[in-house]
Amino acid sequence: MELLKELVGFMAPNQRIDLKVVALTEVLGLTGTPEGKATLLGFDEMLAAIFGLTFDSTATISKDAVLTLINLTAEEEGAIKVLETSKNLHPKFEIIQEAVKHITDQNSELSDPWTMVLSNLTRVERLVGQILDELEKDEKTMLNLAKAFSNVDYNKKKAKLNYLAPIFCNLTQISRGREIVCNSKYNLLDKIIPFASYDGSIVRRGGTLGILKNICFDPVYHHVILNDKDDILYCLLYPLAGPEEFDEEENEKFPMELQFLGEDKTREEDPDLRKMILESLLQLCATKKYRELLRAKGTYEILREYHKWEAKIGKDNEALLACENVVDILIRKEEEIGLDNLKEIEVPEDIGKKFIEDDEAYLKN
Repeated sequence: MELLKELVGFMAPNQRIDLKVVALTEVLGLTGTPEGKATLLGFDEMLAAIFGLTFDSTATISKDAVLTLINLTAEEEGAIKVLETSKNLHPKFEIIQEAVKHITDQNSELSDPWTMVLSNLTRVERLVGQILDELEKDEKTMLNLAKAFSNVDYNKKKAKLNYLAPIFCNLTQISRGREIVCNSKYNLLDKIIPFASYDGSIVRRGGTLGILKNICFDPVYHHVILNDKDDILYCLLYPLAGPEEFDEEENEKFPMELQFLGEDKTREEDPDLRKMILESLLQLCATKKYRELLRAKGTYEILREYHKWEAKIGKDNEALLACENVVDILIRKEEEIGLDNLKEIEVPEDIGKKFIEDDEAYLKN
């Protein structure tokens, strides 16, 4: 503790630059171990000093201060502690507003690290509500974040801002976040969904698919996903589609953009993202209305060819099983299913346990 107190003294805003650099380098090093992070998080004066150095006029110092915050917020306990401490300071450190300021500043050199800090904070579900309170103090904030996200060349200092996708995904963990993303006032979804197949970053692509998955898990928004434009259904099916040719009757079912993709079309390379898409489609199968729509739009035909590819080339058992779960519903007639809403089925505990055991056995083979 004496060492930490000494380091805090060297981190005062009016200290010599060289002392601040040395002290902060030591502190940043401490965040590399669980023990070091726990020590720093247990000392509020240290957190206050780190917050203060994020404003430092020396670029190296301010960047290292934000990098320190990234590491400290990487786990749930640290994220909660950092946010609570920032609010309890006098004067309090507006960490959410500070992150937004840099993310939306086209000339900020700290945009990417601040995006990662906000991504870490929003990952904690219990913090999302109060973070949304901050973000919605000004209705322009969400629009500005979406603008920064939707333009890959937004930041003039070459920041990528890919972690904005996980931020939006994290916000949709709760119903209020899903409502904000789907709300026509912001029109955020239209700005976000084009990145579901973005080749430039798996973080951006995965975050975008995560947003769609969270929305699909909420039946309230199934009409948003399966709309007349077919744009979001296209975003879900395109990563699973390959170069296979279909007959004219099958092709006519697909959303226009999925017809005649060409022999160079490849599938999503990451198995976790493929599984995420399939889990989203399974949720959309909950009600008769949308099961019939999925069938009418050629979802089964896309998954039929995808299943062959996954079995021979992708070879991810979890993704294969997730595909089979969707296909098993789509190939059945509604008379066989006999229910409008599959979510209303109450599965006896012993049968549910048997399903889990069967799935685990399948994945081992």
